[in-house]
Amino acid sequence: MAFDYSTSGLPQNDRWNVATQICNQWLNENMGFFGPERINNFMHNQPVAAAKRIIDNTGDWSEESVTLLLLGPAKSTLLANAQTETVARHIFGDRAVDLLHAMADPSKADAEMVRDMNRIFIAEGVSTMTDQMIGRAKIDQHHETRWSILHNLERTHATIKGQDPALDKIFEEAAKKSHDALEGLDRAAAAVAKKPMKPPVNPHKPGGPH
Repeated sequence: MAFDYSTSGLPQNDRWNVATQICNQWLNENMGFFGPERINNFMHNQPVAAAKRIIDNTGDWSEESVTLLLLGPAKSTLLANAQTETVARHIFGDRAVDLLHAMADPSKADAEMVRDMNRIFIAEGVSTMTDQMIGRAKIDQHHETRWSILHNLERTHATIKGQDPALDKIFEEAAKKSHDALEGLDRAAAAVAKKPMKPPVNPHKPGGPH
C-alpha cells in the first residue's frame, strides 16, 4: 500500500502534502527493497508521527518546522544544488529553506529558528528511539552504535530541555524505554556469555555413545 497524505490525520496543507510525497519518493528510491507496505508504515510512524508531536504538544508551532519534519530523510535533497534550492523556496517558502540552512549552520538561526530546531531535534529523536531501540528484541552488530546514538541524543536534549515541557516528557519517556530495551539485551548477552559449556562426552566412559 503506497502512502496517501489523506490517511495521515494531518490538516489539509498543500506544502505538507508535497513534503510527504518527496519523502515517500526518497524512501522508494533509497529503501525500496523494504517494499511499499513497510515504507508506508515508516511514513506514518516516523515523519508523520514526528510532525504530530510538534502540533499536539506546542501551542506556537510553525508551518516550516512541520514541513521539515514531513520531509524526513529527504530534507538534505532540497539543498543539493542551487536549482533544487530555488525550487524548494518556490514550493515551501523562503522561511522553510532558511530554517534548513540554519539546521546545518546554527549561526544563521534567529530566536524562532532556534525554537523550531529544538523541537525538530526532539521530535526526530523520539522517532529514532522508536525505530531503533524501543522494543528491540535481538542484539546485532549495531548494538553499540545504538547505545552511542542514545547517549548523544540525551546529551543534546540536556542542553535544550525546558523550552517545551510536554515534548521533554515524551523524549524522556522514550529514552527510558530505550534504556530498558538496550540494557535488557546487554543482560541477555552477559547471561549467555557466563553460561558454562557442557564438557564433551567421553565415548570411553559409561554413558558415552556406543
